[in-house]
Amino acid sequence: MSTPNVSTIDIDSLMRRDGYVKPREAARALECGERWLLDGLNKHGFPHTRMGRAKWLNENHIREIRSLCEVPADRAKISRLRRSMSKPAKRAKSVQSAESAEPAQSAA
Repeated sequence: MSTPNVSTIDIDSLMRRDGYVKPREAARALECGERWLLDGLNKHGFPHTRMGRAKWLNENHIREIRSLCEVPADRAKISRLRRSMSKPAKRAKSVQSAESAEPAQSAA
C-alpha cells in the first residue's frame, strides 16, 4: 500500500492565516511581558486555544484579555476630584470678597 501524495503544509503558516499567534507575538500586541501572559494562560484562566502543549491566541482572545484587565472608573474618586478642583475657584472668590471688604472696614 502506498500512501497518497499529500503535500506537507507548514502548520505555523496555516495557523497564522487563520488568525492564531503564539504567546510571544500576542504579548507584543498586548504590550505586556510574555511571562505575564503565560502566567495568565496557565494559572488565571485567560482565554486561549491549546493544541497539545502549544498555546495559541487569536484576535478574540486578545480582545477578551484586554477587557479582563480593564479597570473601570471609580465614580467616587471622580466626584472627589471634581470637588477638589472646584475649591480653589471658590477660595479665590472668597479671598477677593475679603479683600474688597477690608478697605471698607479700614475706611470706617
